[in-house]
Amino acid sequence: MNVKVLENENEILKLEFEDETETITNVLATQVWNEGGEAAAVREHPFIEKPKLVVKGKNPEKLLLKSTKALQEQCEEFSEEFKRALSK
Repeated sequence: MNVKVLENENEILKLEFEDETETITNVLATQVWNEGGEAAAVREHPFIEKPKLVVKGKNPEKLLLKSTKALQEQCEEFSEEFKRALSK
């Protein structure tokens, strides 16, 4: 996954994701909101533009890192629960 920082100033962080779909930006935006921040997944044109994520807050970098950590923990929890379900 290639991530490019398009903007990082005035409490706004804007990222562009190469070779990805809107899924990653939508999941990240939702988790940022769950962490108390503001975020939006943006894609101006589905065939031309790459998906983007805009995070707004006092420290958008820290907020995004906290959100990715929370998602990682949720995925690990799901993986363990799924393994338990399969073993029954």
